[in-house]
Amino acid sequence: MNYMKPHFLTSLLGFLWLLTGVAVAGQEAGKVVFATGSVQVERNGAMMSLGKDAVVEVGDRIITGADGHAHLRMSDQGFIGVRPGSRLHIEAYNYEAASPAASRVRIFLESGTSRTVSGRAGEAAREHYRFNTPVAAIGLRGTDYVVFASTEVTRVSVLRGAVAVSPLGEGCSVEGGGACNGPLVRELSAATPHAYLEVRKGGMAPQIIESESNRDAPSKVTPPHPGEGSVQANREYTSAQVAGEVFVPAAVINAPRPEIAWGRWSSVALPNTPTLVSQLSDDREITFSNDLFGLVRPAGTPRLPTGGEISMSYAHGDAYLRTAAPGGGVLSPVALSNGRLDLDFNRRQFATSLTAATQAGAVYDLQAQGSIHWQGMLLGDPGRSNMNVSGALTNDAREAGYLFDARVNPAQTLIGATRWKR
Repeated sequence: MNYMKPHFLTSLLGFLWLLTGVAVAGQEAGKVVFATGSVQVERNGAMMSLGKDAVVEVGDRIITGADGHAHLRMSDQGFIGVRPGSRLHIEAYNYEAASPAASRVRIFLESGTSRTVSGRAGEAAREHYRFNTPVAAIGLRGTDYVVFASTEVTRVSVLRGAVAVSPLGEGCSVEGGGACNGPLVRELSAATPHAYLEVRKGGMAPQIIESESNRDAPSKVTPPHPGEGSVQANREYTSAQVAGEVFVPAAVINAPRPEIAWGRWSSVALPNTPTLVSQLSDDREITFSNDLFGLVRPAGTPRLPTGGEISMSYAHGDAYLRTAAPGGGVLSPVALSNGRLDLDFNRRQFATSLTAATQAGAVYDLQAQGSIHWQGMLLGDPGRSNMNVSGALTNDAREAGYLFDARVNPAQTLIGATRWKR
């Protein structure tokens, strides 16, 4: 069985992004919540110092000196940390609060290092979100990531979620929106926290560098300011400790609801189905996503059993059979049944199975085996599975959820999301 590769928007959509996006120079994009050392902004050809509480505008170029750090809280509650020796250009930041899917964001890191936590615009309109460097284009999969950029190389590490990275060139222009499409695109997720993607000038595919101890990793080249350690997507800063300006995020509100949940991207949402944006809150983070769904769980690394075996019951799922067609394909609902999820914490392995029945009467028996990572992630092993699985656990393995996809023939793919409980 061939495994489905992630589908990214074409360069044509990037061109349409330019036609429809609103990127007005002078429009407020965010505010400075912390600045130390040499931090300047280039605006309308003039240079000026940039300090705490200053407004950041579309068109601004943030420039930090050798000792400069700037933390920006954006209009959609996203975060951008500009580290020392960097030049970052906010080319577009149009957040549409009433219709987040219509938002447009484009950022260009000309040189240096930046950490970015996507906000509501990035989560709701990932096809209109782009982070560029001189040699690479970065698209979102719901993300907290760090980028180092120069004229010769770009390196990207992921703290939460995932990114899609492509070299700039034919089929991937700097003017585009969303992730690029094509054989040179590579993905990296937080499931591999000690790796980074490297893109070099010349148009070759990104390479995965698997050792975070490597001195060229983005955060090794330019370490973060201590204040970055408290950053979470979509959280307001409510107080700051004077010593070191370490920011404390707002208190987490625990609502009576399932800990694991999923929603559809706003661009492909159906009536009466939850969107991914509706599932996000201060205490939740995106773990994985596919073309239709994003999976969320409580923020932070969960406590996991140190041993023993657990079997979980299938609680709920949503799945479709996608048939290739001009414009992106046709989705037909699929019924899921006979779910089983077994977790072996002695060997840190899992096994799961599902039966998928289409409206036309076709029945597919799906199964996957894989590993349980210490961060509470479930990652399927393609060599032992007939479907791709990416999932997550909550504290004490009380709940689990995973996204899956499986190609059943050259023109059709099963794609879905599931939730499990003890």
